Amino acid sequence: MHYKPYRDLLLELFPNYLKVRKLPLNGGMSCPNLDGTKGFSGCSYCNNRSFSPVFDQAKVSIEEQLENFVPKLRDKYPNAGILAYLQPYTNTHAPLTHLREIIDPIIKHKEIAGLAIGTRPDCLEQEKVEYLAELNRKKPIIVEIGLQTANDLTLAGINRRHTLAEFEDAVKRCQTAGLTVTTHVIVGLPGEKMDDFKRTAQVVRDLNLAAVKIHPLHIVVGTAMAQDYINKEFKLLSFEEYCEAVAEMIKIIGMDIAIERFSGESPSEMLIAPDWCGERDKIIATVEKKLDDRL
Repeated sequence: MHYKPYRDLLLELFPNYLKVRKLPLNGGMSCPNLDGTKGFSGCSYCNNRSFSPVFDQAKVSIEEQLENFVPKLRDKYPNAGILAYLQPYTNTHAPLTHLREIIDPIIKHKEIAGLAIGTRPDCLEQEKVEYLAELNRKKPIIVEIGLQTANDLTLAGINRRHTLAEFEDAVKRCQTAGLTVTTHVIVGLPGEKMDDFKRTAQVVRDLNLAAVKIHPLHIVVGTAMAQDYINKEFKLLSFEEYCEAVAEMIKIIGMDIAIERFSGESPSEMLIAPDWCGERDKIIATVEKKLDDRL
């Protein structure tokens, strides 16, 4: 292997299990970029319906979701550790009292081995970091902080409404508290070139993150970026360009940081482009061939 697979990180965090499976849950959260805290229009590429299998569970209590979903996953993987995953939107964007109501039942559930929390760097106030650190002493907590790119101009252009400096600050405070911190990035955002992808990889490496998800930019219905794409305001990377960029990024990231994945897809009824982003096996094979060629 030319990179550390995510399963190796999971084995480090959950040594009592040979396999760990994620269980997506919906905490009913919103996003500061949607509820008016910072804005109403959201990130220009984002439609949560396109990537969360539990998008429709927002009004279902955590207790009921656990009751419904845990037995099904346990039947399928009787010996696996179950890693609960608060996925849609920003899962620390709420008062601490409300976060406790959502998260405490997950941690107390006897079948749950640990928790991964998807969030933004600007929604990790210190009291929340300290709360998660307290839970981390009971069961492993993974804080997945979205970055997307290390280029502040691109972050502004896609309406992220946070900066690289805010990301770095949140990561360092979580790490200091003993939390496992991961991130996800998007390759192919409008205007970005290979130098930008390399810079993002360097930031991931230099912050010594535990893992990273690398996604190709894909255009989905219901987003501002979809209209820009239809208006031909930018071009997407080709399949070859994407795989070349990922290979370069993995080379920079090195062997100490796990690669959770470097493909990503949306439901066919929501995807506008590119038509290759769901070809997971082909992407993996092509990237690994490029890494072989670099030896």
